[in-house]
Amino acid sequence: MEQLNKWKREVDQLKEEREKLKADRAQDYEKLEFLCKIKDLEIMERNMIAEKFQTEKEEMKKAHIDNMEELNKLKSVVCELKAEKERLIAEKAEVHRAENNDEHKRKSLLMAGLFTQMNNRYKEAVEIFTEALSMETHYEEETALLRVFRAEANSATEKPPHMDIVLDCSVAIEKGLEGWKAYMLRGRHLVKLGIFDVALKDFETVKVKKSEKFLKIIEDTKAVQKEWEERGHYEILGLEQTATKAEIIRSFRDLSMKFHPDRHRDKPEFLQEAFEKKYKKVVNAKLILVDEENRREYDEELRHEKKYDHWYHRYRQEPTRHQPGQWNQQRWQYDQGRPRWQEDRQYNQGPRRDQHQHYY
Repeated sequence: MEQLNKWKREVDQLKEEREKLKADRAQDYEKLEFLCKIKDLEIMERNMIAEKFQTEKEEMKKAHIDNMEELNKLKSVVCELKAEKERLIAEKAEVHRAENNDEHKRKSLLMAGLFTQMNNRYKEAVEIFTEALSMETHYEEETALLRVFRAEANSATEKPPHMDIVLDCSVAIEKGLEGWKAYMLRGRHLVKLGIFDVALKDFETVKVKKSEKFLKIIEDTKAVQKEWEERGHYEILGLEQTATKAEIIRSFRDLSMKFHPDRHRDKPEFLQEAFEKKYKKVVNAKLILVDEENRREYDEELRHEKKYDHWYHRYRQEPTRHQPGQWNQQRWQYDQGRPRWQEDRQYNQGPRRDQHQHYY
């Protein structure tokens, strides 16, 4: 029995050792499995790093290729820009040579125009100056001088174009040309166009710049301005008092085409204002003369004015003492300082001139 118990104890001990071995083996298996997993993870990480490195390497290689392509493009662009720069330098040099040639040709035309003008070939001189003005230049003073020379040549022709002369002189003055000739030419031809206010200002400028001998020109211009402003409706339309209604309308249309403000929008402001005033006077004259009743009243007024002018020119001088009844001493003294249109009503029966004013 003792032997049997001993064997049982050994068997139990062996079982315990076997269980312990099994437990140790299972624990070793777990450790081994854990180590294998760690190894697998390390391998996977290494593979991922390798793949990432390979991907980055490929990307870097691709970026390098792209950079090389971009660099080649930039090199080609730089080459093109260099070629463009050389071409622009060549063009600039060519333009500079052309400008020098144009300036030389312009100066040659200027001298030729002055020589032609000195030989009294004014139309040819105008053509030469026009050709010179058609060439581009950066020298405004030279352009202003050419315009003044062209205006001077135009003014010497048989039928001078007054408007072209005024425009040339105006452009020269606007460009800052300091000289009396532009003011003088513009003033003379503004008088021809019937624009007296600006002409008097130009003559005043000439008087200051030149000398006092232009005082007579200013006085003559003021006298012409006064006569121009005292024109009647028939004189404004350029007609006789016996003109028919059709002639009045025809003259009004012709003058309207000449003075209408829309035809002078591109001209200087003082010309626009002057032609607008002229157009209003033409419209006023047409409105009065087309209407039969207004025309009849206006003709009656003209007859009274003519009758008074005859009386005024006949009796304004002091008569001899033995004929005191032919004049009135007080009346004669009263009329010496008055315009002829402000006469007493006893010498001018009928409607006054201002009763016919029609404003545009």
